[in-house]
Amino acid sequence: MKELASEKILEGIYNNDSSVIQYIYDKYFGSIKKFVTNHQGTEEDAWDIFQDGIIVVYEQIKNENLQLRNKFFTYFFTVCKFSWLKELRNRDKKYYEQIENSNKLEQIHLQDYKIELDEIIEKEKRTKLYQLSFQKMSKECQALLELVADGYTIQEITTELQYKSTGFTYKKRRICKERIIKMIKENTFYLNF
Repeated sequence: MKELASEKILEGIYNNDSSVIQYIYDKYFGSIKKFVTNHQGTEEDAWDIFQDGIIVVYEQIKNENLQLRNKFFTYFFTVCKFSWLKELRNRDKKYYEQIENSNKLEQIHLQDYKIELDEIIEKEKRTKLYQLSFQKMSKECQALLELVADGYTIQEITTELQYKSTGFTYKKRRICKERIIKMIKENTFYLNF
């Protein structure tokens, strides 16, 4: 398999180039799977971590926050390892503490990226949580919340959704917001369980 330069990989991720994503999978998934499965994870966990890693890199490229200090693989592997260790910390604190106390975190160079990765991963989790909750809502609430998010005024929403009054629109907006907040709280409980 021909080696791709880091710049080509980043460009491929940004442009959602399936051949580059396949290249990353073929070249790097085995290492990520080995790390995850050697630290109490499954192949499915490794797949989730791999996908999250791609999303983290994409978000950093999109927001112009990515400054590679090493080759792509080194950075990507660090992102994936950090994501898995963060997940482990939530699942099994004792095992995570054993890793932390054995200085393995130093060996995998997490200190360089810990703060920025932590913020990106948390943002990604919040986005997934919101999307999961949003998809479970009625089409009417989805439409209303999309208009609110797009900055429409109550009058514009009333007209767009053909409601009878702005009072009804205010009430419906409150109900939809309360529903999504409730769903997010419920999904947060199940995701952290």
